[in-house]
Amino acid sequence: MKDFLRPAQKEIRALAPDITGINRRIFEKPELNFNEHFAADHLCAALEAEGFKVRRGTGRLKTAFEAAWHGGRKAPVIAVLAEYDALPNIGHACGHSMIAAAAFGAATAAKRLLGKNCGTLKVIGTPAEEGGGGKLYMVKGGWFKGVDAAIMTHPANHTRTVARMLAVQELEFQYFGKASHAAAHPELGINALDAVIVLFNGVNAMRQQTPNFSRVHGIVSHGGDAPNIIPEYAAAKFFVRGITMKDFRLMMDKVTACARAAAKATGARLKVVKGGLAYEPFEPNRTMGKIHSAHFRRLGLIESGIPENEEIGSSDIGNLSQVVPCLHPEFAVSDPHIVNHSRDFLKAVCSKRGEENMLKAATAMAATVCALMSDPKLIPAVRKEFAESKRRNG
Repeated sequence: MKDFLRPAQKEIRALAPDITGINRRIFEKPELNFNEHFAADHLCAALEAEGFKVRRGTGRLKTAFEAAWHGGRKAPVIAVLAEYDALPNIGHACGHSMIAAAAFGAATAAKRLLGKNCGTLKVIGTPAEEGGGGKLYMVKGGWFKGVDAAIMTHPANHTRTVARMLAVQELEFQYFGKASHAAAHPELGINALDAVIVLFNGVNAMRQQTPNFSRVHGIVSHGGDAPNIIPEYAAAKFFVRGITMKDFRLMMDKVTACARAAAKATGARLKVVKGGLAYEPFEPNRTMGKIHSAHFRRLGLIESGIPENEEIGSSDIGNLSQVVPCLHPEFAVSDPHIVNHSRDFLKAVCSKRGEENMLKAATAMAATVCALMSDPKLIPAVRKEFAESKRRNG
């Protein structure tokens, strides 16, 4: 395998003012999901100036885009993913401005290094990761059709190449009972709040029998109107999570069974409402990860050693990883006690340390893309692992 790391490092150094400039300009103008017009426009203009052919989104996905560089070969097709939406009130405290900047840098460096000696290199702008599920709509809309592999990099409080993410679905359980005077005639009522309490007790009793790394957590969203009225309506909201699709489906069935049992036990009527979109589990491609991890190590980005199943949440890239082999490495921009979505992490996104590591992360990603483009053995190995993972995890 040809070593692309040092040439990529040289290109990223030359691009450093542009990369850090993109990070800071997007950082200074935070935009919420599906409304990232400035960020998308800025990225598209920068990529067009580098010779990429840009296609913009429409409808709900107005701020999505595809910037493509077509080399002299038919295959492979590699996508570098950009995110650029911010959080309400706290801006880019998840560092998506860095993701966008690193995507531009990595793709541009790879394009300059490979020129016509590659297949198709794409930067795909994916809006609305923060709660909007942009990648779900893009998968359904065919944006990733024909893509052989996809990669992105995410700022964090640690460095790690391979990490998994949990599937998640919001469920609301609404119970309908019968109101009555709680002191004079309680026997005439059907207590919907009792059903919610039985539901929580059932879920808590069930936890011992749940698969490893699965999660279920909930709140009472409505508990009645007054203490002297038997509640005729009560509701609870839960997030149900699993680390594989098999585990996720099992968890959904178990929690829903608890909800039905609570209705039967109390006589209340149950309505189950699915909230938002279901995020599927993220399955990292370890064939890609092995290449990328070696680049991290040589660049001095020492991985934290956190197991791939720990300190994980959920993201819409999980849905993409079910149809395209993906890698989602993380690079440290802060100390371990400073976590994403905090104001201290917000400061780290434009810090000297943060931007230095962002440039290293872009270098590692560029070298990985070049390796995937150049070594004819890699994409078949990536695809083989992907197929085996699908069979194993269901």
